[in-house]
Amino acid sequence: MKKTLLALATLTAFAGAASAQSSVTLFGIVDAAYGKVSISGTGGRSVTGISNSGLNSSRLGFRGVEDIGGGMRAGFWIEGALSNDDGNAAGLNFQRRSTVSLMGNFGEVRLGRDYTPTFWNTTVYDAFGTNGVGQSMTPGLIGAVGIATNTTAVRSNNAVSYFLPGGLGGFTGQFMYGFGEVASNAVNRGQGNYFGMRLGYAAGPLAANFATGTVKGVSGATNVKTTNIGVAYDFGMVKPMFFWGNEKAGTGAKVSAWELSAVAPMGAGELRAAYSKYDVANSANDWNKFAMGYGYNLSKRTQLYTTYARVSNKGTQNRTVANNGLSAGAGVAGAGSNGYEFGIRHSF
Repeated sequence: MKKTLLALATLTAFAGAASAQSSVTLFGIVDAAYGKVSISGTGGRSVTGISNSGLNSSRLGFRGVEDIGGGMRAGFWIEGALSNDDGNAAGLNFQRRSTVSLMGNFGEVRLGRDYTPTFWNTTVYDAFGTNGVGQSMTPGLIGAVGIATNTTAVRSNNAVSYFLPGGLGGFTGQFMYGFGEVASNAVNRGQGNYFGMRLGYAAGPLAANFATGTVKGVSGATNVKTTNIGVAYDFGMVKPMFFWGNEKAGTGAKVSAWELSAVAPMGAGELRAAYSKYDVANSANDWNKFAMGYGYNLSKRTQLYTTYARVSNKGTQNRTVANNGLSAGAGVAGAGSNGYEFGIRHSF
Protein backbone atom coordinates (compact mmCIF):
# COMPACT_ATOMS: atom_id res chain seq x y z
CA MET A 1 0.00 0.00 0.00
CA LYS A 2 2.83 2.36 0.89
CA LYS A 3 4.55 1.61 -2.44
CA THR A 4 1.31 2.35 -4.30
CA LEU A 5 0.84 5.67 -2.52
CA LEU A 6 4.48 6.58 -3.18
CA ALA A 7 4.08 5.77 -6.88
CA LEU A 8 0.91 7.89 -7.12
CA ALA A 9 2.61 10.77 -5.37
CA THR A 10 5.57 10.55 -7.76
CA LEU A 11 3.30 10.52 -10.83
CA THR A 12 1.33 13.50 -9.50
CA ALA A 13 4.52 15.48 -8.91
CA PHE A 14 5.81 14.60 -12.39
CA ALA A 15 2.53 15.65 -14.03
CA GLY A 16 2.56 18.92 -12.10
CA ALA A 17 6.11 19.66 -13.20
CA ALA A 18 5.29 18.87 -16.83
CA SER A 19 2.22 21.11 -16.83
CA ALA A 20 4.24 23.91 -15.24
CA GLN A 21 6.71 23.75 -18.13
CA SER A 22 4.14 24.11 -20.90
CA SER A 23 0.81 25.87 -21.47
CA VAL A 24 -1.87 26.16 -24.13
CA THR A 25 -4.32 29.08 -24.28
CA LEU A 26 -7.60 29.45 -26.13
CA PHE A 27 -8.28 33.10 -27.04
CA GLY A 28 -10.44 35.19 -29.29
CA ILE A 29 -12.49 38.29 -30.07
CA VAL A 30 -16.11 38.56 -31.15
CA ASP A 31 -16.97 41.99 -32.55
CA ALA A 32 -20.22 42.97 -34.28
CA ALA A 33 -21.89 46.28 -35.18
CA TYR A 34 -25.01 47.78 -36.71
CA GLY A 35 -24.05 50.27 -39.40
CA LYS A 36 -24.72 52.05 -42.66
CA VAL A 37 -22.41 52.99 -45.53
CA SER A 38 -23.36 55.38 -48.33
CA ILE A 39 -21.97 56.51 -51.69
CA SER A 40 -22.79 59.95 -53.11
CA GLY A 41 -23.00 61.14 -56.71
CA THR A 42 -24.82 59.85 -59.75
CA GLY A 43 -25.84 56.28 -59.07
CA GLY A 44 -25.26 56.82 -55.35
CA ARG A 45 -26.64 54.24 -52.94
CA SER A 46 -26.42 52.97 -49.38
CA VAL A 47 -26.68 49.73 -47.46
CA THR A 48 -27.61 49.09 -43.84
CA GLY A 49 -26.92 45.96 -41.84
CA ILE A 50 -24.64 44.08 -39.46
CA SER A 51 -20.87 44.06 -39.87
CA ASN A 52 -18.06 42.41 -37.95
CA SER A 53 -14.66 43.61 -36.71
CA GLY A 54 -15.63 47.27 -36.34
CA LEU A 55 -13.20 47.82 -33.46
CA ASN A 56 -10.98 44.74 -33.46
CA SER A 57 -10.80 41.84 -35.91
CA SER A 58 -12.99 38.93 -34.79
CA ARG A 59 -10.87 35.82 -34.33
CA LEU A 60 -10.41 32.44 -32.67
CA GLY A 61 -7.01 31.07 -31.85
CA PHE A 62 -4.78 28.76 -29.87
CA ARG A 63 -1.28 29.50 -28.64
CA GLY A 64 1.16 27.62 -26.48
CA VAL A 65 4.67 27.73 -25.04
CA GLU A 66 6.91 24.94 -23.73
CA ASP A 67 10.04 25.39 -21.63
CA ILE A 68 12.58 23.05 -23.26
CA GLY A 69 15.43 23.91 -20.91
CA GLY A 70 18.69 25.77 -21.28
CA GLY A 71 16.84 29.06 -21.32
CA MET A 72 15.00 28.10 -24.49
CA ARG A 73 11.27 27.79 -25.27
CA ALA A 74 9.25 26.41 -28.14
CA GLY A 75 5.90 27.92 -29.08
CA PHE A 76 3.08 27.84 -31.57
CA TRP A 77 0.30 30.23 -32.60
CA ILE A 78 -2.64 29.40 -34.86
CA GLU A 79 -5.35 32.02 -35.36
CA GLY A 80 -8.35 32.19 -37.67
CA ALA A 81 -10.74 34.95 -38.71
CA LEU A 82 -14.39 34.89 -37.62
CA SER A 83 -17.16 36.41 -39.73
CA ASN A 84 -19.65 36.46 -36.91
CA ASP A 85 -22.20 38.51 -38.87
CA ASP A 86 -22.93 35.45 -41.04
CA GLY A 87 -21.53 32.62 -38.94
CA ASN A 88 -18.39 32.23 -41.03
CA ALA A 89 -20.20 30.62 -43.94
CA ALA A 90 -16.92 29.90 -45.72
CA GLY A 91 -15.61 27.90 -42.75
CA LEU A 92 -12.90 28.64 -40.18
CA ASN A 93 -9.30 28.53 -41.31
CA PHE A 94 -6.10 29.69 -39.62
CA GLN A 95 -4.93 32.24 -42.17
CA ARG A 96 -4.63 35.12 -39.72
CA ARG A 97 -1.51 33.48 -38.29
CA SER A 98 -0.06 29.96 -38.28
CA THR A 99 3.46 29.84 -36.83
CA VAL A 100 5.86 27.75 -34.78
CA SER A 101 8.76 29.39 -32.91
CA LEU A 102 12.00 28.78 -31.09
CA MET A 103 12.80 31.45 -28.47
CA GLY A 104 15.71 32.22 -26.17
CA ASN A 105 18.27 34.84 -25.21
CA PHE A 106 19.10 35.12 -28.91
CA GLY A 107 15.59 36.34 -29.72
CA GLU A 108 12.97 34.42 -31.67
CA VAL A 109 12.98 32.46 -34.92
CA ARG A 110 9.46 32.03 -36.31
CA LEU A 111 8.23 29.96 -39.27
CA GLY A 112 4.87 30.01 -41.07
CA ARG A 113 2.24 32.50 -42.20
CA ASP A 114 2.60 35.76 -40.31
CA TYR A 115 2.25 39.55 -40.47
CA THR A 116 4.80 41.34 -42.64
CA PRO A 117 7.09 43.91 -40.99
CA THR A 118 5.70 46.60 -43.31
CA PHE A 119 2.14 45.98 -42.12
CA TRP A 120 2.71 46.69 -38.44
CA ASN A 121 3.16 50.47 -38.66
CA THR A 122 -0.10 50.85 -40.59
CA THR A 123 -2.10 49.33 -37.74
CA VAL A 124 -0.10 50.39 -34.66
CA TYR A 125 -0.07 54.08 -35.63
CA ASP A 126 -3.74 54.25 -36.68
CA ALA A 127 -6.21 55.23 -33.95
CA PHE A 128 -8.70 52.79 -35.52
CA GLY A 129 -6.15 50.00 -35.97
CA THR A 130 -7.05 49.22 -39.60
CA ASN A 131 -10.53 48.12 -38.49
CA GLY A 132 -14.09 49.28 -39.07
CA VAL A 133 -15.37 52.24 -41.06
CA GLY A 134 -12.76 54.43 -39.37
CA GLN A 135 -9.66 52.61 -40.60
CA SER A 136 -7.46 54.94 -42.58
CA MET A 137 -4.15 53.41 -43.52
CA THR A 138 -5.41 50.26 -45.24
CA PRO A 139 -2.36 48.39 -46.62
CA GLY A 140 -2.12 47.66 -50.32
CA LEU A 141 -2.40 51.24 -51.57
CA ILE A 142 -0.63 50.41 -54.81
CA GLY A 143 -3.72 48.44 -55.82
CA ALA A 144 -5.39 51.79 -56.38
CA VAL A 145 -3.23 52.35 -59.45
CA GLY A 146 -3.76 48.89 -60.92
CA ILE A 147 -0.55 47.04 -60.02
CA ALA A 148 -1.20 43.44 -58.98
CA THR A 149 1.06 41.75 -56.42
CA ASN A 150 1.59 38.10 -55.59
CA THR A 151 1.41 38.34 -51.82
CA THR A 152 -0.92 40.05 -49.37
CA ALA A 153 0.09 43.48 -48.06
CA VAL A 154 -0.74 42.27 -44.54
CA ARG A 155 0.71 38.76 -44.28
CA SER A 156 3.25 36.54 -46.00
CA ASN A 157 3.00 32.80 -46.54
CA ASN A 158 5.97 30.42 -46.21
CA ALA A 159 7.90 32.94 -44.13
CA VAL A 160 10.96 32.77 -41.90
CA SER A 161 11.18 35.61 -39.39
CA TYR A 162 13.73 36.69 -36.80
CA PHE A 163 12.94 39.01 -33.87
CA LEU A 164 15.56 40.71 -31.73
CA PRO A 165 15.49 39.76 -28.03
CA GLY A 166 14.12 42.06 -25.37
CA GLY A 167 16.33 43.99 -23.00
CA LEU A 168 18.06 46.07 -25.66
CA GLY A 169 17.24 49.41 -24.10
CA GLY A 170 13.94 49.78 -25.93
CA PHE A 171 15.26 48.87 -29.39
CA THR A 172 13.29 46.28 -31.38
CA GLY A 173 13.66 44.59 -34.73
CA GLN A 174 11.95 42.12 -37.07
CA PHE A 175 13.31 40.61 -40.28
CA MET A 176 11.27 38.39 -42.63
CA TYR A 177 11.84 36.42 -45.80
CA GLY A 178 8.84 34.86 -47.52
CA PHE A 179 9.24 32.22 -50.21
CA GLY A 180 7.14 32.38 -53.35
CA GLU A 181 7.95 28.68 -53.85
CA VAL A 182 8.20 28.86 -57.64
CA ALA A 183 10.20 26.07 -59.33
CA SER A 184 13.85 26.85 -60.08
CA ASN A 185 13.40 26.25 -63.81
CA ALA A 186 10.52 28.72 -64.13
CA VAL A 187 11.03 31.99 -66.00
CA ASN A 188 9.73 33.97 -63.02
CA ARG A 189 11.20 31.79 -60.28
CA GLY A 190 11.45 34.72 -57.85
CA GLN A 191 7.76 35.60 -58.16
CA GLY A 192 6.08 36.05 -54.79
CA ASN A 193 9.32 36.24 -52.77
CA TYR A 194 9.17 38.86 -50.02
CA PHE A 195 11.84 40.47 -47.87
CA GLY A 196 11.12 43.08 -45.23
CA MET A 197 12.36 44.48 -41.95
CA ARG A 198 11.14 46.73 -39.16
CA LEU A 199 13.37 48.58 -36.69
CA GLY A 200 12.11 50.64 -33.81
CA TYR A 201 12.42 52.13 -30.36
CA ALA A 202 9.85 52.13 -27.56
CA ALA A 203 10.55 53.34 -24.05
CA GLY A 204 8.34 55.34 -21.71
CA PRO A 205 5.83 57.46 -23.62
CA LEU A 206 7.75 57.48 -26.93
CA ALA A 207 7.50 54.92 -29.72
CA ALA A 208 8.92 55.14 -33.26
CA ASN A 209 9.35 52.57 -36.02
CA PHE A 210 10.71 52.35 -39.57
CA ALA A 211 9.82 49.52 -41.96
CA THR A 212 10.57 48.58 -45.54
CA GLY A 213 9.88 45.57 -47.70
CA THR A 214 9.69 44.36 -51.29
CA VAL A 215 7.60 41.67 -52.94
CA LYS A 216 8.62 40.38 -56.37
CA GLY A 217 6.05 40.24 -59.13
CA VAL A 218 6.06 38.42 -62.45
CA SER A 219 8.63 40.95 -63.70
CA GLY A 220 10.66 43.85 -62.37
CA ALA A 221 7.89 46.20 -63.44
CA THR A 222 5.48 44.52 -61.04
CA ASN A 223 7.79 44.42 -58.04
CA VAL A 224 6.24 46.46 -55.24
CA LYS A 225 8.26 48.20 -52.53
CA THR A 226 6.68 49.51 -49.34
CA THR A 227 8.31 51.98 -46.95
CA ASN A 228 6.74 53.57 -43.89
CA ILE A 229 7.42 55.19 -40.53
CA GLY A 230 5.29 55.74 -37.44
CA VAL A 231 5.74 57.90 -34.34
CA ALA A 232 3.62 58.17 -31.19
CA TYR A 233 3.94 59.99 -27.87
CA ASP A 234 1.65 59.31 -24.93
CA PHE A 235 1.04 62.50 -22.94
CA GLY A 236 -1.43 60.72 -20.65
CA MET A 237 -4.41 62.88 -21.47
CA VAL A 238 -3.92 62.29 -25.21
CA LYS A 239 -1.78 60.04 -27.41
CA PRO A 240 -1.09 61.58 -30.84
CA MET A 241 0.25 59.36 -33.63
CA PHE A 242 1.77 60.15 -37.00
CA PHE A 243 2.21 57.78 -39.94
CA TRP A 244 3.84 58.28 -43.34
CA GLY A 245 4.30 55.68 -46.04
CA ASN A 246 4.47 54.96 -49.74
CA GLU A 247 4.17 52.01 -52.06
CA LYS A 248 5.76 52.03 -55.50
CA ALA A 249 6.08 49.61 -58.41
CA GLY A 250 8.83 49.11 -60.95
CA THR A 251 6.69 50.88 -63.56
CA GLY A 252 6.97 54.10 -61.58
CA ALA A 253 3.43 53.87 -60.20
CA LYS A 254 3.44 55.27 -56.67
CA VAL A 255 0.98 56.08 -53.89
CA SER A 256 2.05 58.08 -50.83
CA ALA A 257 0.02 58.70 -47.69
CA TRP A 258 0.18 60.32 -44.30
CA GLU A 259 -2.11 60.17 -41.31
CA LEU A 260 -2.44 62.13 -38.09
CA SER A 261 -4.55 60.42 -35.46
CA ALA A 262 -5.06 60.50 -31.70
CA VAL A 263 -6.58 58.54 -28.82
CA ALA A 264 -7.69 60.37 -25.68
CA PRO A 265 -9.10 58.87 -22.46
CA MET A 266 -12.59 60.19 -21.74
CA GLY A 267 -14.59 58.97 -18.78
CA ALA A 268 -14.76 55.18 -18.77
CA GLY A 269 -13.70 55.04 -22.40
CA GLU A 270 -11.68 56.79 -25.07
CA LEU A 271 -12.15 59.21 -27.94
CA ARG A 272 -10.54 58.37 -31.29
CA ALA A 273 -9.97 60.63 -34.30
CA ALA A 274 -7.95 60.46 -37.53
CA TYR A 275 -7.33 62.42 -40.71
CA SER A 276 -5.43 60.85 -43.61
CA LYS A 277 -4.42 62.01 -47.07
CA TYR A 278 -3.38 59.93 -50.10
CA ASP A 279 -1.48 61.12 -53.16
CA VAL A 280 -1.24 59.17 -56.43
CA ALA A 281 1.97 60.18 -58.23
CA ASN A 282 1.51 62.16 -61.46
CA SER A 283 -2.24 62.09 -61.07
CA ALA A 284 -5.10 64.22 -59.79
CA ASN A 285 -6.94 61.12 -58.55
CA ASP A 286 -6.17 61.59 -54.86
CA TRP A 287 -8.36 61.14 -51.80
CA ASN A 288 -8.55 61.86 -48.08
CA LYS A 289 -10.46 60.48 -45.11
CA PHE A 290 -11.74 61.74 -41.77
CA ALA A 291 -12.97 59.53 -38.92
CA MET A 292 -14.09 60.02 -35.32
CA GLY A 293 -15.28 57.52 -32.75
CA TYR A 294 -15.81 56.78 -29.08
CA GLY A 295 -15.53 53.56 -27.10
CA TYR A 296 -17.07 52.96 -23.66
CA ASN A 297 -15.56 50.18 -21.54
CA LEU A 298 -18.15 48.05 -19.78
CA SER A 299 -15.27 45.95 -18.44
CA LYS A 300 -11.64 45.16 -19.26
CA ARG A 301 -12.78 42.83 -22.03
CA THR A 302 -16.01 44.39 -23.31
CA GLN A 303 -16.45 47.74 -25.05
CA LEU A 304 -19.37 49.52 -26.70
CA TYR A 305 -18.26 51.76 -29.56
CA THR A 306 -19.44 54.07 -32.30
CA THR A 307 -17.58 55.48 -35.32
CA TYR A 308 -18.33 57.89 -38.15
CA ALA A 309 -16.13 58.27 -41.25
CA ARG A 310 -16.12 60.15 -44.55
CA VAL A 311 -13.99 59.77 -47.70
CA SER A 312 -13.54 62.62 -50.20
CA ASN A 313 -12.34 61.71 -53.71
CA LYS A 314 -10.67 63.90 -56.33
CA GLY A 315 -10.53 63.48 -60.08
CA THR A 316 -11.80 60.02 -61.00
CA GLN A 317 -10.85 58.38 -57.72
CA ASN A 318 -13.63 56.18 -56.26
CA ARG A 319 -12.51 55.07 -52.79
CA THR A 320 -15.32 54.24 -50.35
CA VAL A 321 -16.09 53.77 -46.66
CA ALA A 322 -16.69 50.09 -45.96
CA ASN A 323 -16.33 47.42 -43.31
CA ASN A 324 -16.21 43.63 -43.08
CA GLY A 325 -19.59 42.34 -44.19
CA LEU A 326 -21.02 45.76 -45.07
CA SER A 327 -20.31 47.47 -48.41
CA ALA A 328 -22.33 49.60 -50.83
CA GLY A 329 -20.24 48.31 -53.75
CA ALA A 330 -17.98 50.17 -56.16
CA GLY A 331 -17.63 53.91 -55.61
CA VAL A 332 -18.60 56.70 -58.00
CA ALA A 333 -15.72 58.56 -59.64
CA GLY A 334 -15.03 61.83 -57.85
CA ALA A 335 -17.93 61.36 -55.40
CA GLY A 336 -17.70 61.05 -51.63
CA SER A 337 -18.64 58.23 -49.31
CA ASN A 338 -19.55 58.04 -45.63
CA GLY A 339 -20.54 55.52 -43.02
CA TYR A 340 -21.22 54.90 -39.34
CA GLU A 341 -21.52 51.95 -36.98
CA PHE A 342 -22.58 51.13 -33.40
CA GLY A 343 -21.05 47.95 -32.06
CA ILE A 344 -19.84 45.78 -29.21
CA ARG A 345 -16.48 44.04 -28.85
CA HIS A 346 -15.82 41.19 -26.41
CA SER A 347 -12.46 39.49 -26.01
CA PHE A 348 -11.67 36.25 -24.20
